[in-house]
Formats: sequence, structure tokens, C-alpha cells
Amino acid sequence: MIKRIIRILTVLLFLMIIVILGAQLYSKRTVAPAGEQVDRNPAKTGVFRIAFGSCNKQWKPNFMWRAVLNGKPDLWIWLGDSIDAATEDMEYLKSQYEKQKQKPEYAELMKACPIIGTWDDNDYGMKNGNKHYSKKIESQQLFLDFIDEPKDSPRRKQEGVYASYIYGNPGKRIKVVLLDLHYNADAPGPESDLLGEKQWKWLEYELKDSKNDVVLLGSSLQLLSSEHPFEHWGNYPKSRERILRLLAAAKPKLTVILSGDRHLGEISRWNDSGLPYPHYEITSSGLTHHVDFFYHLRAFFSPEMNQYRVEALFCDKNFGVIDVDFVTGLPVVSLQIRDQDNQIQRRSSHSAFSSNALIQPSSLSDPL
Repeated sequence: MIKRIIRILTVLLFLMIIVILGAQLYSKRTVAPAGEQVDRNPAKTGVFRIAFGSCNKQWKPNFMWRAVLNGKPDLWIWLGDSIDAATEDMEYLKSQYEKQKQKPEYAELMKACPIIGTWDDNDYGMKNGNKHYSKKIESQQLFLDFIDEPKDSPRRKQEGVYASYIYGNPGKRIKVVLLDLHYNADAPGPESDLLGEKQWKWLEYELKDSKNDVVLLGSSLQLLSSEHPFEHWGNYPKSRERILRLLAAAKPKLTVILSGDRHLGEISRWNDSGLPYPHYEITSSGLTHHVDFFYHLRAFFSPEMNQYRVEALFCDKNFGVIDVDFVTGLPVVSLQIRDQDNQIQRRSSHSAFSSNALIQPSSLSDPL
């Protein structure tokens, strides 16, 4: 009897591995999408559309760019790992940025809309990199060259690639705040700092000046989700607490957190933000690859938890879209995770004036 049970379990385990491996091989296909990647959900008149993504291997085919272009974004944001080139060889790093810029459809995107961004570890140059990376000064200049930062930009003289941008007119402004989580970062730990004091002071100023703005806070790592074993702000608990308190004190008109890194797509919501609305975080990753076979195998036995998750994880290649609508006067934000066929796979809406309708009675613990 026991031997029979063992045989059955062995067969079931074997079949499960075959199914997961088959799904993994299918999602790694290099054949272009069969359709034309048409945008079936175009932005309405008066809507400002931001597309973003992360985790791009420059030597692999990337079928996302046509879908992104068909969506006609007003802005593209890199959320990290624009290339995969962890190295101390700056000539090699430069060559990999050039390889990415030579991709025809990415070159087309560069002409179609502004491109801004921050980095993560693989384009920073050091895997899980921190302030001890010996080539960070040189690497910073190469990254800024990649996104065509002007040669006289103050961003080239500061310690890190953090930056802010404003789009729109007073009363209908969008402020994009991009953080640098590597240049000044300590090694992870309960007392460790992630941003460095200069960046903290800069961030406090940028947020205090944003009471009438929709703030899109770009972080290469997830801020709200911290129950998984990978990189996230929870590995720096004091820094996580500090930034959430800064957001609550600044009281922007509306806030959305953008993140990457995870090789999957996810939308999270934290109700107890200390603001009249919940915090939403949209994670989009990756453009050319996604969570691997071993992730799926582990998740089969121990699914990844996130008490703030709005919908199920999306584990295929993806990019993010954020539509900011000021047509009614007060902002409404649509968060979308799209696949390479330009289909919306996950979606949520966020607004300042209807936030009470969005907030449901919750037993979620305070992430502070």
C-alpha cells in the first residue's frame, strides 16, 4: 500500500514538473506574437499615458516594443535593469547600452516619446549592488548617456541617478520621482539605510512640493510587498518606515508607486496609508524574461504571499501602463499590466475623490 502511494505521488510530481516546464518553455518562445499587438484600450482624449517596464536582456528578442508603441505613450519610464550587464568593465557596459539603443523598435520609441528612468543592480553594474561598487561613478555616467541626459545636467554631478520630472500645468500636474536604491545603499539589515542622507533630504523636498500633484514614485524594488524572499524595501525596515511616513506627511493629491525587479507583474493596495486614499503599487517586470521553473515549482508547494495584493500575480513577460485622467478636474489613475500581445492582464483604478469607495474594511496590518 505504501509503495503504491509513493508511486502515485512520484507520477504526480513528474507530471507537475512536465506541466510547469512546458509552460516555462512556451513563455520563453522567440516567435513574435501572431497578432498585430493592437491597442484595444487606447487612451481617451485628455489622458496622459505613461508606459514603463524593467528587466530587459539586451541580447534577447523583445516583442514588447511594438505593443508599447501601439499604445502611443506620452512617456516611457525605465524602472531598472534596462540591460543585463553586471560588470566592472566599463567598455563592456558601454557596448551593451549601445546594443540596446540599436534595437530598431526601441530606437522608434526614442523618437516617439521622452524616455526617463532609474537603474537596478544589473545596469548599475553590481549584482544586488550597494555603495561599495568600485565603478559606480563611471557607471552613473554611462547610464545617463543611455537615457540621453544632457551633458550639463546637475544629475551628472550628484551621487546617484535619482531625479524628478513634472508634466502638465498647475492643478493638473504629474510629478515623477525616481529613486536610486543602489549608489548610496548599505548592505541589507535592520539598521541599514537604502537612500543616503542627501537623497533623503532631496526626496523630502520633492514630496513637500507636491501637495497639488499626482506623484508617481519610481522604485526599482517593491515597497509594499515584503513577504517574499527576494529584494524589497522590507530588507531595510527603517528606510521603509521612513519613506511611508514621508508620503503620509507630504499629502500629495494622489500617489502611485511604480516598481520592477521581480520578473512578474503585480498590483498591491495598502489601505492604511495615513492619506485620504490608499497607496497603490504597480510592479512590472520583465520585458524579455520572467520567473523561472524553480519559482513555479516552489510556488506550487509554498505560494508567494502578499497581504496587499489586489489580484493574482501575472507571471509572464509584461509591461505597465498608467493612464492619468484629469478630464473631470480631479485625477483618476488607471493601472494596467499588459502582455506582449498588448492585452490587459491585470487592472485597477485609483482616484482621490472616490477613494472611500475603493477602501474596504481591512484586517491588513500596518506596514510601518
